[in-house]
Amino acid sequence: MKFKDLKKSLSETLERIYLVEGEDAFLRDTAVRLIKQKALQEPDLNLTNLYGQDIKADPEQLLTATESYPFLSERRYVVLRDYYPNATELKNKAIKKVFLDPSDTTVLIIVNEQKCENLKKLDTVTFVDCYKAEEEVIVSYLKRRALDEGVLITNGAIKLVLEYSNMDMTRISGEIEKLITFVGKNAEITEETVDLLVSKSQDFQVYELTESIGKRDYGKSFEILSELLNKNQDKQRLFISVYYHFRRLLHVAVSGATNQELATALETKDFVIKKAREQAKRFTPKRLKQICDKLSYYDGAFKSGELSVDTALWNSILNTMVNE
Repeated sequence: MKFKDLKKSLSETLERIYLVEGEDAFLRDTAVRLIKQKALQEPDLNLTNLYGQDIKADPEQLLTATESYPFLSERRYVVLRDYYPNATELKNKAIKKVFLDPSDTTVLIIVNEQKCENLKKLDTVTFVDCYKAEEEVIVSYLKRRALDEGVLITNGAIKLVLEYSNMDMTRISGEIEKLITFVGKNAEITEETVDLLVSKSQDFQVYELTESIGKRDYGKSFEILSELLNKNQDKQRLFISVYYHFRRLLHVAVSGATNQELATALETKDFVIKKAREQAKRFTPKRLKQICDKLSYYDGAFKSGELSVDTALWNSILNTMVNE
């Protein structure tokens, strides 16, 4: 299930095993908190924290923890972090019992940042998707958090927070606290406030760079690229971000698929595809193909040592400007 559906699901039933998986730490932590709130009592007595490396070394630990009875409560909880079992490990006798015949009195919460398809295949495991928050979840969170502190936040300010933070809830949760503290009670968070205080993510700056190229505002393009190169230590990652962004625009420009279908195929969110579709209109499909071909060439050039990554990136951007 999506993160946004977890609260409703918990109001109806409490599953015995959850896999809370995804790159957004804020969503993972919130999901764990919501599941605990459902039935955890006396946490000092009824909560066990385990780690995947320990279970791999001694699988019996997990069975013992999940089969222990709760104390002065109907449920006990076991939180298992960073657990990525392979198919062979899941055949271990103790592990098989945990997943094939889960305890009625224990809630097992597995918390992983990376994907683990082996766990998702198990019928007793309920998957909670914490990769990226839906736009409606973030908007609701920002409005509610501001309201809790007696602060208003404009729709324009919310839009900028989403864009600047690349819809990363871990980052957004920190930014809203900073904004609330800055404006104080009975005040308003505006677009100007966000522009002043919220730093732009690399992904958003790549979006701005592409937007300026699409508008043929090449002075702005040089300014953004210079800033990106000056503040980023990992130039190769920056190059890849630019390359992948143009490849996404090309996919969007030539595909007849829906936003949701493209988001699934490209392993991103509808919001990202929506923005890419808007931006792709500034280019012809032919120009996007030419840009991607040049980026591919320069990708090979710096990987082979023919050019430095800085030179490859500058040359790539210059070529996007002449591919009219």
